Amino acid sequence: MRRISVGAVLALLAVVSLVVLSGASADEGGTSLRASLSGFQESPPKLSPGSGTFTATLFNDHLNYKLTYRGLSSDAFMAHIHFGQRAVSAGILIWLCQSATAPSPTAGVPMCPAGGGTVTGTASAASVLNVAGQTLTSGNFSDAIAIIKSGDAYVNVHTTNFKAGEIRGQLQIEGD
Repeated sequence: MRRISVGAVLALLAVVSLVVLSGASADEGGTSLRASLSGFQESPPKLSPGSGTFTATLFNDHLNYKLTYRGLSSDAFMAHIHFGQRAVSAGILIWLCQSATAPSPTAGVPMCPAGGGTVTGTASAASVLNVAGQTLTSGNFSDAIAIIKSGDAYVNVHTTNFKAGEIRGQLQIEGD
């Protein structure tokens, strides 16, 4: 019968622990974000039958998101994260979904479900747009993180009836 040394067992346990911990850390450690969208949060407010939710996990180099909306007065044709505080219309920070009539200037943006539905995606430095007059430069994901964490970002769904936005919600860190 073969004997295994205590040192070999300890080394094997260390390797297994490292693999398990590194695998777990890839899924953990992000900041959870949320927003509830309604017409009342638009600027100016809209009496819209629509509603929506936005959830995301923000990491140092990307944002995984899920946007769901329903009951809009007309078809959605684009949605974004904007750099602006409550009740203020502001520049587009990141595209969340696009349509044939409103194509995103950045690659990999999913299509908006026109009549309502769910869209998921990932945004990275390549997704961050220049926001003129607010000193955000294209590709600067660390500044985008700072904007989002400060509470000065909102999600907006644009429709054919309300081209500037029908439903909107301010991004918040989950638990705040």
